[in-house]
Amino acid sequence: MSKELNDHLLRLLREAADILHRYEAELDREWKRIGEALGKRNARATDVFSTLCAFVQHRWLPYGGGHSADGHLERIAAFHPEMIIFSLNLMENTVHQVLKAHAQAAAALHPAVRYLFFKWNEWLLYEVNEQSFKTGGDSAWKKESLWKDAVILFNEWILRAQTFEESAAHICFGFSYFLPFSRCALFQFVNQESTAIGLYGHGVDNRQIQRLRVELDSIPMLKESVGKLKAEVHEFRHFRPIYVPRASEQFPKAYVEPFDLASLVIVPVYVPTEGRMIGGVVLDRGPGRFFSIDRRLFPALMKFGQSAGELLLKWIEAPKKEAGAMVESLSPREIEVLKLLADGASTLEAACQLYLSEFTVRDYISSALRKLHAKNRTEAVAKALRLGLIG
Repeated sequence: MSKELNDHLLRLLREAADILHRYEAELDREWKRIGEALGKRNARATDVFSTLCAFVQHRWLPYGGGHSADGHLERIAAFHPEMIIFSLNLMENTVHQVLKAHAQAAAALHPAVRYLFFKWNEWLLYEVNEQSFKTGGDSAWKKESLWKDAVILFNEWILRAQTFEESAAHICFGFSYFLPFSRCALFQFVNQESTAIGLYGHGVDNRQIQRLRVELDSIPMLKESVGKLKAEVHEFRHFRPIYVPRASEQFPKAYVEPFDLASLVIVPVYVPTEGRMIGGVVLDRGPGRFFSIDRRLFPALMKFGQSAGELLLKWIEAPKKEAGAMVESLSPREIEVLKLLADGASTLEAACQLYLSEFTVRDYISSALRKLHAKNRTEAVAKALRLGLIG
């Protein structure tokens, strides 16, 4: 790397470290609050999180200076990689939320903070791995870390997408191709995370996925996970993957039987800079196939989920004036028809409920498709949901 570029990147890291130092008191309060909330559920998670907070506050930068906190490294070496990355994600999320609340130019500061925490992840992977080899302990960090290569490949792949549809397709393909899964379904949360709508599927009938509208109330386990600790700590959202060994015990038959679900993994699609979970990815290894999961895969799953979230956000968060224009252009009848289609009604059923002829309803659907620039009714419903035109 050229010295000029190297110096520039170091300046970015120092800028981010200065930001953390500037808000140190508030960050310390927030991190302690999150640690206490974690402790109510898992003492080990609190230990990992508190240790990392202390370590980062002791140094701020992963590079430079002495290693006076090496004792911490030996302790961190005993932690599982998943918990390290999970804790760093929580810490980064808190920084973004503090910036949004206090800094006028917060948007311009987010990239430097993201870069700093990226380097913290990278540096800890290397340093802790070295510590585990020095001590000779049987640390999880001594295992191969090829998952980092998978994350790089995934990020390069999804960035090729030029449209929302391409983004969804690339995300699903990437999850299946770069990780040991054969089927992938991508969902978006709407209605304040109470509903998940199918966006795309890979290795499965895409039309079936796009017809799905899942009310989270119908899956208690998933509803609890999505809102976990929401009331206690707003910034802490459950963005760790969820492994479901037997889908039939947790999901209604209406979802299990059509896809012959056996075991599966649910990966939250999360946007750190916004502190928001905007969707989820469901992964499995084929119809009727039960499998166990190696938790060393979780760091890659979390990183895949975050990359997917950052990519999708620009498409999901349509400009307000675009949404406003859609509201003005769609007639009340067109919106009514779209709502019924979103609830799974056929053209005939919608006609009966609205006391209209089937031909009239078809005209409303065609008009709505044209105004929403949608290829079919499924895409029209999905776009209307994304824009908040129908609930």
